[in-house]
Parts: sequence; structure tokens; C-alpha cells
Amino acid sequence: MSKVSALLKDRIRKHKNIIFPLLAFIVPLVVRTIPEILMGPYVLGFDTLAFYIPSTLLWLHNGLNLWNFLESAPLFSAIYVPLVGAGVSPVFLIKIISPLLLGFLALSMYAFARRGLSWSPTKSMFVAVLGTIYFVALRASWDQLREELSLVFFFIALLLLINEKDRSWKRYTLLSLAMLAVVLSDQIGAVVLLGVVIFTVVLTLFHRKSIEAINLIVASLPATLYFGIVYFSYISKSGLGSSNVVAALANWTGFASYQSMLISEAGFFLYCFIPLLPLVVISFKQFSNFQLRSWLLFSLILLLLPITSVSPYRWILMLVYPLAFYATETLSRLKTIKWKRFRFTLQRIAVLYIILSTLILSFGFVFMTPEQPFAYFNPGQFNAYINQIPSSMLQNTIPITDCQNTVNALQWFKDDANSSALLLTHAAFYGWALLTLNQNHVINYGFENPVNAATKVAQEGYTQIYIIWWINGQGWYGQSTLAPAFHEVYQNGKIAIYRYNSTL
Repeated sequence: MSKVSALLKDRIRKHKNIIFPLLAFIVPLVVRTIPEILMGPYVLGFDTLAFYIPSTLLWLHNGLNLWNFLESAPLFSAIYVPLVGAGVSPVFLIKIISPLLLGFLALSMYAFARRGLSWSPTKSMFVAVLGTIYFVALRASWDQLREELSLVFFFIALLLLINEKDRSWKRYTLLSLAMLAVVLSDQIGAVVLLGVVIFTVVLTLFHRKSIEAINLIVASLPATLYFGIVYFSYISKSGLGSSNVVAALANWTGFASYQSMLISEAGFFLYCFIPLLPLVVISFKQFSNFQLRSWLLFSLILLLLPITSVSPYRWILMLVYPLAFYATETLSRLKTIKWKRFRFTLQRIAVLYIILSTLILSFGFVFMTPEQPFAYFNPGQFNAYINQIPSSMLQNTIPITDCQNTVNALQWFKDDANSSALLLTHAAFYGWALLTLNQNHVINYGFENPVNAATKVAQEGYTQIYIIWWINGQGWYGQSTLAPAFHEVYQNGKIAIYRYNSTL
């Protein structure tokens, strides 16, 4: 038996440069594939059905406005939309892309750790897996696909940014392209990367490396110009404003005051990372990678700013990646402590702790259903941030148990309603409706009052107005029951179709 284990170890040592990056890619991919399999033919994620799928179907049906496309962080759509247009199912495609994105993100983290930080293959693989299967990373992979795509290029950019010894044009060209890919992929990732680059340029100038600073500035110009021209144009139209801080917080983020925003951010940070924090704190001073420190510092600055166009929780969710590096660095440093009890060193105890805590939380997130969630994600117990961390991965805009009922209800409407009938849909059902019905028969009222939406449509002359919702007493999104003006005409499970009566 010892000969077999020795032979296996020898094989692993010989092929470590293949085995460990392969594991870094495969493990997150497999973990992320599990909920996709459990969901059957239905897709995961709120944004996937509330944004990605409906926007794609509308673009394909109505045509594409180039400027609006550029404003939408178009790189993911540039891949996704043509494939759907070629006939690939939009649901099936996202179910394939989502696990692959997480696998490639882990691989880019591995490359940064291995080449940028000179970590061992084992250590690099560990941080890549921890940083992608920890429950916060799984939550991001649930529906933040553009952000994940940006992070793949983000870590490539960090790898190139950290390699100051290479002053070749090839390095700066690749860095420029990687930064541009980040900006084209996601606005959130773009803001953090540009912040890290700014800190890096300042440090370079402080060390009187003016040529390197100029080269970095030139390399970042394409990404900076695109971000400045395209995204600030979008923000100026949608409204960044924070001049009336209290009003902005109350209207957009739900915070009554600046102090309540900070308290809520602190609570969310602890909820997300309290299992990692004991390890993070230990290596916080010793682990001196400037780019990861800049990431943390810049995120802290962003958390102190009441920017109404971005939820502050988004910056916190992104911290899972740098914090994974700090936690992994601690595990490595604990190896120097010689304390031992019952064959367990302090390092082995810490490794066992982080593996078990991650697996328990992540697998609870993956396998448990929204109706019976794992305690940590149950809004009735520990999860006070249900709008940011869903109770389970096994849902999209609706829970897994209601998916087939929704399909059946929409099919009934398609078969039984006449050509002049309109279906009002909450944002949760809009993507579902577009997958089944002609968009001309669907009106999305978002998160507004459905009675107001129905009244407005009735005033435009429409008489056959329907709405899809849960049966009375079972509704989500803070609306368990519809108003009496809506009369149920069809029910399948917990999902029903109602007809609007303007006289009630």
C-alpha cells in the first residue's frame, strides 16, 4: 500500500503543472454544475431570467441600438446573443456557460497565484477552489455572469500588472487588452480594476519609476476612455447623484440615513465572511501584495460613498476573491508553528476548519430548496439579507417547485386567450412570458403596483387584461395576495392566471 501511495505522489509531483490547474478548473465547474442538474430544464439566477434572457430576446426581435448595446457592458452579450440568434436555446446556453465561467475564473485565479505570487501549485489550486466554491462566490455565479466574465480578465490583468520586470511592448499590449476586456465585460469589475491601477501608478511614481508609471497610464487609456465616455454617459442619464444623500439612500437603496447604510454594510460583510475572517486577520499585515491590498482599500472607499446607481453590497460580494488569498496565505504561514496534538498541527486544524465550514455552507446553499433552506440562508433565522443572498441556489426569479407550474400557466394563456388579450407580468415573470408568448401580448410592470398597471392599460382601450401571479396567500416579493380587481381564471399548483375587472 505504501508503494502505491509513493508511486501516486511521484506521479503527482511529475505532472503537478497539469494536474493542479486542471483541478482548479474542474472542481468549481462540477460544483456549479450540480444545481444546474438539480434544476432540470430550468435556469438558475434572478438576473438570468429578469435581465439576460429577456434583453436578448428583445434585441433579437426588435433590433439592436448600438449605443445602448455598448452601454450594457457588451462582451458577454456579444458571445451570448449571436448563439441564441443562431438557434441555441437561451436557457440551455446559460446553463452551460455559467459553470464554464466559474471554472475559467478559478483558472485565472490559479494563474495569478502561481505566476504572479509565485505560490506552489497546491497552494494556487487551493485558493482558486476556495475563492470560487465559497458560498459568496457561488452566489455571484448564480446570476452575475457579466461580473464573472470580467473577473476572468481581471486576474489576467493583475498578473500582467504585477510583473514590473517585464517592460516589453508585448506585456503592455496584453495588459491594455485585458483591461479593456474587463471594462467591456462589467462596470463593477471595471471600477475596481481602474481603482487598483490608479493605486499602482501612484506607488510607482512614489518609487520614482516614472517610465513604468507612464507605460501603465498609456496601457490603461483605452479602457479608461471607454469607461469614461460610454459608462458615464449612461450614468448621467440614469442618475448617479448623491447631492441629497438621505433622499437618495431612502429612495434607491432603502437606507434611511448614512449611518444605517454603514451599519447594514458592516452586518452584511460579517454575514458573508465571518467564517474566513479568523484566517484573514492573521495574514493581513504579513501578506503584502500591493494589488490585493489596493482592492481591499478601494472597496472600503467605495463602501463609504452613498452612490445611488450601485448597491453597496456589490462591492462586498466582490471581496470574496481577495479575502480568499489572505485566508490561504494564513494556512501557509501556520505551517511554521510547531505546535502539535494527537498528530494534528495547527495548520491541519485550520485547513480542516476552512474546508468543512466552506463545504457545509456551500453545499447547504446548493442542495437545499427555497422552501426548506439551510439555516444559515433562512430569512427566518440568520439571513437578514435575503435580497442579496438568496435562500437557495435552486431558484431563479421563482423557486424550483413553481417552474413547471409557471410553464403550464403560460401555455394555457397562449392556447386559450385570444389575439387581443394582454398579460401583465411582474419582473419575476417577464422572462418566463417572453420564452412562451409573443412580446406584443406581454406588458412588464416591473415592481410597480399591478392595479396601477392594469388601470393604465385599460385606459388605453384594452379590455382583456390578465396577470400571472401566485395563488392568494402564496405570493413572493412582498405581495402575497392580489387585489380583488383580479379574478382567478386558471390555476396550476401555486401559480395562477387572473383576469382584471376594472369595475371592482
